[in-house]
Amino acid sequence: MEMTSGRIAPAFVKFSIPLLLGNLFQFFYSTTDILIVGNYCDTASLAAIGASANIIFTLTGFFNGLANGAGVLVAHLYGAKDGNKIRKTIRTVLPLSLALGIILSSAGFFIAPLMLKMISVPDDVFPKAIAYLRIYFAGLTFVLFYSICTGILRSLGDSKRPLYILFLTVLLNVILDFLFILKLKTGLEGAAWATIISEFVSAIFAFFILLKRIKVEVIFSAVSNQICTIGFVVRSVLKLGLPSAISNSILNFSNTFMQRYINFFGSDCMAGWAVYTRFDQLTILPMVSICMAATTFTAQNYGAGKIDRVKKGIRVSSVLGFSVVLVISSILIIFARPLISVFNSKEEVVSYGSQFMRAAAFFYVFCFGAMLFCQISQGLGSTVIPTSITFFGFVIFRQIYLFSVSHIFNSSLLIALAYPFAWPPSMLLEIWYLKKKLSRLITY
Repeated sequence: MEMTSGRIAPAFVKFSIPLLLGNLFQFFYSTTDILIVGNYCDTASLAAIGASANIIFTLTGFFNGLANGAGVLVAHLYGAKDGNKIRKTIRTVLPLSLALGIILSSAGFFIAPLMLKMISVPDDVFPKAIAYLRIYFAGLTFVLFYSICTGILRSLGDSKRPLYILFLTVLLNVILDFLFILKLKTGLEGAAWATIISEFVSAIFAFFILLKRIKVEVIFSAVSNQICTIGFVVRSVLKLGLPSAISNSILNFSNTFMQRYINFFGSDCMAGWAVYTRFDQLTILPMVSICMAATTFTAQNYGAGKIDRVKKGIRVSSVLGFSVVLVISSILIIFARPLISVFNSKEEVVSYGSQFMRAAAFFYVFCFGAMLFCQISQGLGSTVIPTSITFFGFVIFRQIYLFSVSHIFNSSLLIALAYPFAWPPSMLLEIWYLKKKLSRLITY
């Protein structure tokens, strides 16, 4: 989808809706494991998924930061109608992503026990968590390759085909979860195998759909005299993606220590936290879909030199995003307990989970604002300062807060508030930087 002409609001909605549906499918996909495990396995298995999440995100966050840099580069080139450089970029990025995926997969497999010990996972949860993590990391390359292929498709304005692929992933994962956990009685390890197999199949589909897109679109058949080297691609991707990659990785590594503080309150609290974080993702995913649309829109129009259109896109994405977040937050506040009880009916788990959910829901508008304005700045090619702001708010502020609160109070709720308390100052700083960037922007 080419987003550099026509009415902005309809184009934005048309691009965002498949992303939103896709992210809802993604929520259902990521929730299938915890729903089945929470109802058909023991509490320790449910707690193991929660303990493993941020360890997985630490490695995938690094890769996704680089993938975002590649996506912004492709969107810039697509807006500039430079098919030659787009082809070279894709042919360079895909094999490099495979190599990086293998490295991260190997690293995760071997460091998983150390990271679980660092966050003080209880003895009754540790064996299950290590088994789950090692299976997941063994197939991490497929997860990452799927992400880079679908990310490039979205950067080219195609948000529908990634949705179709995601639907396939969700369907296959649900079938395999029921097969492994309910029929074959493989427990938590079966959930990990279901995820890896479904991601492998989806990665193959995404790769061949991307190849077909390159072959059929007119822009890729254009002949250009401009030289595009591997060095140019690597430098550009690192410039646009490395700050975000490092920030994402450090942020999620920092969040593993958040899990450490939660672990001190026992397996019931861990299980409640694990269920709450799935609904946290439900709220975050629509935010991400709107931010992805804003990033693609901004990058394409910046590449085309249409800064006034970029400014109008900021207004459209803000109105759309804040409206969606307010509706979801209201639902979570009102129906917290029944939603948590769907995953686990134990009263202690429901009490912890609903408490965490309601506390965070009041602050989600600030989370969206921080994400949106950071992503728009990155779409304009600025990565260091927006990423530094996110790093300060989401990492440094949180760790200072956690250290202080944990030494004064014995409250799981105050620990959980480390997340939402970081969002308002981060949003304000991101707005300040974006305004400064737009005021002095010179098109190229």
